[in-house]
Amino acid sequence: MGITKLLMVIGAHSWMRALACLTVVGSSSLAATAKDEAAAVAPTLACEIRYHFRERLEGVKADAKKFSAPAYEKEALPQSMVAANGAQWRLVQGRVAHLPYLFVIKLGAKSAGTLEVNILDGDGKPLDGYPQTIVHASAGAANPSRREFEIPINDAIRKSVEKTLLKKNQFLTSVSLTIAVDDDFLSRNFPKAR
Repeated sequence: MGITKLLMVIGAHSWMRALACLTVVGSSSLAATAKDEAAAVAPTLACEIRYHFRERLEGVKADAKKFSAPAYEKEALPQSMVAANGAQWRLVQGRVAHLPYLFVIKLGAKSAGTLEVNILDGDGKPLDGYPQTIVHASAGAANPSRREFEIPINDAIRKSVEKTLLKKNQFLTSVSLTIAVDDDFLSRNFPKAR
């Protein structure tokens, strides 16, 4: 039943009309408040690990290129969630199959727009160069909705990734963490089903 019909039916009783109006106004203001609170939370994050590699080309002439153009394989970290304590910030915490690290990414925990990235080894110690904090994370970047961080790896990790993830004749050149808040990046079904 529409609000107009409801008001016509209960028109004879002004107190009932006032109650109906308060109910409608109250429910719409609750919806507006929920929408305002959702907007105050930091935007959704998508994070993926990229394994950059090149491939040795076989059977090429002596004066031809011996390596392919750069390419990468990727693994997604878990989707971001609002902090458990009700604070207005986002958290991504998790691991990927091919690296022995724990990734902890926070957006807006210290202040709006502040990005905190920490990568921990198996002993819970930060890797060299981490944690990193970027105030106003979207400012000054070539693409303000994405940030990329190099992940240090040793020979043992490099060999393990090449053996378990890459194909024959492919060799790992670097590993990076990409963090994004733009719709194009977010629409790629994070995290990927395994």
